[in-house]
Amino acid sequence: MNSVFARLLIVLLASVLQFHQLGRDIRFHPDEASFMTYARGAAVNGDWLLPGALDKPPLAIYLGAVSMVATGVVADDKGVLHLDPLVGEFAARLPNVMMAILLAGLMMRLSWAAFNDEAAALVAGLLTALSPYVLAFGATAFTDVGLLFFSVLALYCLECQGYRKAGLALGLAFWCKQQALLLLPLVVLLLWAKGARRASIIRLAQPLALLALLLFVWDAARPETSLFLLGSVNNMPMQWIVDPAEWPGRLMEWVRLGVWLLGPPVVTASLLGLAALSPFVVRAARPKGSHASIYVIYSVAYIALHSALEFNQYDRYLLPLLPPLILVASSHLPALLLRGRLWKGLSLSLAIVLVLAAFWSLGNGLPIGGDRGRHDGIDDLARYLNSKPVATVIYDPWLGWELGYYLGQWNNKRRVHFPTAEALAEGALALNEFGDRYLVALVDRGHEDWIAALEAAGFILTVDYEQNRYIVYRISRAG
Repeated sequence: MNSVFARLLIVLLASVLQFHQLGRDIRFHPDEASFMTYARGAAVNGDWLLPGALDKPPLAIYLGAVSMVATGVVADDKGVLHLDPLVGEFAARLPNVMMAILLAGLMMRLSWAAFNDEAAALVAGLLTALSPYVLAFGATAFTDVGLLFFSVLALYCLECQGYRKAGLALGLAFWCKQQALLLLPLVVLLLWAKGARRASIIRLAQPLALLALLLFVWDAARPETSLFLLGSVNNMPMQWIVDPAEWPGRLMEWVRLGVWLLGPPVVTASLLGLAALSPFVVRAARPKGSHASIYVIYSVAYIALHSALEFNQYDRYLLPLLPPLILVASSHLPALLLRGRLWKGLSLSLAIVLVLAAFWSLGNGLPIGGDRGRHDGIDDLARYLNSKPVATVIYDPWLGWELGYYLGQWNNKRRVHFPTAEALAEGALALNEFGDRYLVALVDRGHEDWIAALEAAGFILTVDYEQNRYIVYRISRAG
């Protein structure tokens, strides 16, 4: 098969799978709802400085906002801008879908630049297009996909000795998410392996430093607390080293999540096992093969760091491991197949196995990714609450950003959060109003204490709505 045609076929496959994922009827994960509430504020209200308690850099949010303006925002007959929440979901996820598609082509270019091997490039593209992590997170609004795309772009530019472009791409990754700092050790190792001169390092550092400075200036221009301060308060991994007794458990949890990086667990284990076996079977050295060792070292160090420090164990935190592992697998697998002189037949068999594994994963439901159905029906809940009179008080102890997003940008209700049942009862008594109020709760989360506290304060509670995970109590004053 012509290699150009094969590359186009892989990108087409990635496109089909990503747009299939984009078409799913699934609600936002709470973090997606948080990021895209800021994006909607920019798209609808013009709040491009993203006011509020933001703890992430703005580039991925800006991409979502621009997509909303282009595909979802409409004006009514009075010129007021509106964005339907479900249309906003599509618009918010579209930039990440496009980057996930481009990622397949970019990984092929990166593999070619690293190993000068067409077979390795095709394997890298196929593994990227079919990765459960790319399938699970491509059609989401998380900032991690932008981080992944620009990180791979930086590695590609570095492999091609485009140092200024590499610095620019790395800076854009930092504008998506602070975790781009974790890419710096890999960049340093690659610069060392390439024997980069001081002038090359300076060319890389200049655009990176400029973009970092611009981000600090942008952050300082906002009247709210610095996103870097909030990020450290919300995460603070560097302040806490986990008790060494917990390291094995944390490591096993990362392994449990990581076995889906290259395919279903058996596929990931097989590919990495073959990569480990390859040096003992194939004696010939691969051009630039030392870089594969660097990617292995980086991957091991990344997992060790996340096991020893108090990082949240979110599946999406493993996305930066995807390019190194794909490069390791793609650099060794073709050599093993070529050793048997049956590359064409074996490569076709491998492609079929990987495609079938990907469709099996999608058909059986991936245990990684965004909301995965936990907030199904929250749009119906929002429509029910929006039907209540203007200025109705809604007590919302649990749903936060996700309910706020689906209530809409121009919501005219008074949504109030109290952290405890006792605080809610005191606040309800302090509000000298006689109209009905509403408590939004989750059927699978204990809320008996909240009901008891309100009833003890003299309120009457009756179930007014119950659907999916959601139950709403109407709160009335006695007498």
